[in-house]
Amino acid sequence: MTRTSRLISRLWPERLRAASVIEGRNRTSQLASIGIYVIMSMSFIAASVALSNTVRFVERNAVLSSRQPLFLPISLIVVVFSFMLTLAAALTVARERDRGTFRVLMFAPVDEVAFVLGNFAAQIRTYVVMALFGLVWASLATYFLNLAFSTQVLLAFAASVPTVAAVVAFGLLIGIWGGKTRTAIAYLVLIALAFIGLQIGGDVVANTTFSQSPTQNDPIVVVRNVIIAANSAIQWVSPYAQMSQGLDAILDGNLGKLALHIAVTVAQSTVFLLAAVLVLKRKGSG
Repeated sequence: MTRTSRLISRLWPERLRAASVIEGRNRTSQLASIGIYVIMSMSFIAASVALSNTVRFVERNAVLSSRQPLFLPISLIVVVFSFMLTLAAALTVARERDRGTFRVLMFAPVDEVAFVLGNFAAQIRTYVVMALFGLVWASLATYFLNLAFSTQVLLAFAASVPTVAAVVAFGLLIGIWGGKTRTAIAYLVLIALAFIGLQIGGDVVANTTFSQSPTQNDPIVVVRNVIIAANSAIQWVSPYAQMSQGLDAILDGNLGKLALHIAVTVAQSTVFLLAAVLVLKRKGSG
């Protein structure tokens, strides 16, 4: 065994132990907070209303729906949960630097990799607990509305874990990049608004009809093509878009396509985590 390999074999166990301590501290703090349960309760209420309205619409209009009625409320739950955990991840790392505790951690057996992994694991394990509550909600909803609880629901919640992981990893990157709490929040809000604006703009311009036949050099056509191209790129960059396509794959019974979208989301998480470590090393403990 070479000297480098011996060093790595000693380094990673220490990193994992340090990451485990950070994860346990942050997860315990979050699960002990009343706020997380308030947000879960509000999410379940909103999801119940959405599910009830969908079922009533189908019944009143005698519509045969091929889609799983629980997928829309599940998507709503995942988006709310992931945004809350992303904000928590960004604020946690930003506050560590604001309070100067990050510099203290660097004197302990904690390096940038352990710090990022510990905070990341805390949010993911917290989401697993929240997802279990979501499964209980889905079971109760299907019971009271006389719906069939299928394996598609289990697959949807399982497939949501990589999505939340990618969003949380992005939140960690933004929190480290921003440095300060207010800056991190501002970056998150601006980037979220930019993504939402592009997606809404893409839907609008894609359905726009022209009274005359414009030329290819017409400024309106150029802007339309740029927005559509950007929106198409977002479909591969956005974890939520990957989750939506993954849910479609579950409905179609296409497990290969589902695995592809999960693999893309895992790759996104990996890139964001590596970037977070590199930015943290570049910024230092100051």
